Amino acid sequence: MKRLLAQIAVIFGILILVLPLTTVQADTGPKPTMEFTFEFQGQPIAIIGGEQLQCDDPTCSDGKPLQVGGPQRFYCTADSCQSLAYGYKPYHKLIIQFADGTRESNVFQKRAFSAVYIVKVTESGLEVEETYANVNVLPSLLITLVIETFVAAVYLAIIRLQRTALKWVPVASLITLPLVWFFILRSSLPTVTAIVLAEAFAVVFEAIFLYGLNRNTLPLKHAVIMSLIMNAASFLIPLFLTILIPVPFLPF
Repeated sequence: MKRLLAQIAVIFGILILVLPLTTVQADTGPKPTMEFTFEFQGQPIAIIGGEQLQCDDPTCSDGKPLQVGGPQRFYCTADSCQSLAYGYKPYHKLIIQFADGTRESNVFQKRAFSAVYIVKVTESGLEVEETYANVNVLPSLLITLVIETFVAAVYLAIIRLQRTALKWVPVASLITLPLVWFFILRSSLPTVTAIVLAEAFAVVFEAIFLYGLNRNTLPLKHAVIMSLIMNAASFLIPLFLTILIPVPFLPF
């Protein structure tokens, strides 16, 4: 057991040293997001800033701004706003400062994991409505492929197993990530439930997939451990780098 823990620590140590060189700039771990696109009745008005209130009460009388912590934050450009969080409250409200004054929105909720909203701007307020939009999973997929393939290569080298399973690691990721994004994370499940289910599915599926194709060279125990480390790395390491080296967050 001690030897296994030491091996895992070596893997994560190598990853932490090597991954900054690959300029990973996004957290590939699944975290709920909200994206706001503004529609104006007249001429567009520049956004100066704003905040997203989180509420337990349906009237948002207990609203508090979304706190900044690691990648969690609410962020606006001149014409749009986004937020990312480890978990959202049931109700939300926007307070946006425009070049001509501040406007408040109606109280609204979040259904999709990666929720997209249209915000209609009137002279006196904001009307927020959740809509649907395609999610670009390509950046997340590419980063996940790099991280998980690298972790698998290091694990197989340390355990001194044949590397025949390595070629199947990207295939496993290509199968699991789209399934996770489109069928689990975009469902109406509660945020924590969706994240736990997504990670559990990825670990179990990839372990069974890799073992099934390489049972002569990859024992089931090592298939499970390797899958667990691969998915933990693709979830935690980009988050660690985001906290260590803050950058303007761009959800995808």
